[in-house]
Amino acid sequence: MAVSINKLARKSLSLIEPYVPGKPAEVLFREKGISRIIKLASNENPFGPSPEALKAIKKKLSGINRYPEGSAFELKEKLACLLKTRNDQIIVGNGSSEIISMAIQSFCEPGDEIVFPSPSFIIYKILAHAFGAIPVTVKLNSDMRYNIESFFEKISGKTKIVILCNPNNPTGSHINKKQLEKFMKNIPERIVILSDEAYFEYAEDPQFGSCIDWLGRKNVIVTRTFSKIYGLAGLRIGYGIATQDIIKTMEKIRPPFNTTSLAQYAALAAIDDHVFVEKSLINNRKEKKFLAENLKNLGFNVFPSQANFIFCSHKLNAGTICKELEEKGIILRPMAGFGMKDNFIRITIGKPFENRLLIKELRSIIARGGYHEKTGS
Repeated sequence: MAVSINKLARKSLSLIEPYVPGKPAEVLFREKGISRIIKLASNENPFGPSPEALKAIKKKLSGINRYPEGSAFELKEKLACLLKTRNDQIIVGNGSSEIISMAIQSFCEPGDEIVFPSPSFIIYKILAHAFGAIPVTVKLNSDMRYNIESFFEKISGKTKIVILCNPNNPTGSHINKKQLEKFMKNIPERIVILSDEAYFEYAEDPQFGSCIDWLGRKNVIVTRTFSKIYGLAGLRIGYGIATQDIIKTMEKIRPPFNTTSLAQYAALAAIDDHVFVEKSLINNRKEKKFLAENLKNLGFNVFPSQANFIFCSHKLNAGTICKELEEKGIILRPMAGFGMKDNFIRITIGKPFENRLLIKELRSIIARGGYHEKTGS
């Protein structure tokens, strides 16, 4: 008799539930046959990819029979110039999630602890268990803001990495410069600080505290991505910034050809597409205000956000609301998968007409008091 595969697999994998992303539009189409679908579930850029990135991809299509330039030299050169760092202080990955994965693999032994906020990006817990580390969560305040003092209560002699998600996914809350300074001054020198800044371009607070200002002063790794503001989520390309010795350590385990040539070319072009970035930021600012005001008028508790999404709650069941909206071709993200109560929802900020249609449908659902919830249908 064959040995059960569960006995052969790493024991820590039994602690992992597979990551479930926001429902893809293709899935809703297969389920409902709805032709017009508005996806506001995965914090993607509603305007699509950078037009300059599309042009770059089209020009380079004939070369996809060749392996990519493994180190992403040109992209690192451009990022180094933009960030005022050195080329060898940057590592490029298959989305910023791969950079986070490589950081944990590089610095954590089995049994080491990884401290991170809760609620936050689910991948932190998954990756900790995947490599035999122990996840330790720090609860955000009831208003979903960071409590820096709480981190020090959870740090122990076994702590190897502290992850800061800033702005935080799914809450949109952030760490300001004053909070970050207090944190950095008191964090033990032996700990690696990983700052996941996937949404930093959207931050409007002039006092937003990026860990990039602490490079070289602490063991800091900053991860960023082309998936959000640049609209390249489908190409999976992100990057990390750290000191040369940290990057050199992580490069030892970076898989060969871990980013595609087309993703690299697209990222190179997207960096210079300032018109597209500004258009995206203007829409995000205006529409975030529109959504927040209208959601509040519909009885939602709306939390302040420094990202391209709004985190909110309602007395009605979030699953009920989201299911009814899917009947109308609108996809939101209920937060049950993040281990939260069933009345929390995350809403990606879309185009003006998408946001207005969402509010119209929500108004109808709430006026009925949640049809599915009442009837059980």
